[in-house]
Amino acid sequence: MKNSNKIFLGEFIACCFLVMVIVGSGIMAENLTNDNAVRLLANTIATGAGLFVLITAFANISGAHLNPFVSLSMYLTKRIKGKDLLIYIPAQILGCILGVILANVFFEHSILELSSKRRDGFHIFLAEIVATFGLIFIIFATLKDGKHTVAACVATYISAGYWFTSSTSFANPAVAIARTFTDSFTGINYLNTPTYILAEFLGALIAVYLIKKLVK
Repeated sequence: MKNSNKIFLGEFIACCFLVMVIVGSGIMAENLTNDNAVRLLANTIATGAGLFVLITAFANISGAHLNPFVSLSMYLTKRIKGKDLLIYIPAQILGCILGVILANVFFEHSILELSSKRRDGFHIFLAEIVATFGLIFIIFATLKDGKHTVAACVATYISAGYWFTSSTSFANPAVAIARTFTDSFTGINYLNTPTYILAEFLGALIAVYLIKKLVK
């Protein structure tokens, strides 16, 4: 199989499962309890576990970026070519959208539904900048240590991010787009999605700037 096909399929499948885990576990938690703390805890554990497994499994197939701004950061630091972005980013977005469709269907929601959950305010915008900065920086700081270290660090960081950021640490524009289409615990109102993506972009750029200075 050509490398471009491996990258596309790898990122598509991994991103699909990532969003199925995020959204599906959120809906399951919502169905089982009215306690938002317990819902968030359940969502956190599932997401952290899913990230570790997916990054470990797909690292040798597609690089396991799972995130357009990770791919963009790889390009800006000259680890991938510009033409690769045309493979990574569509695969990631399409995979995430399929993931939300499947999660919705699993739990008898509409196939695609617009979220009514508002996530707005400067405090959330700032939190999402910091969350994305941390994610990108941690990935690059641990790359030389191997896929298991990267997987463990990303999984535990995002798990922590669910709790220490008011944005619950999306840190991923493809995931933000997908979560627009579920009116459940993990959803985001479509009016807030562009703000999240802008914050994530700024966080990624700051991370790349410092990576070039600090990470060899």
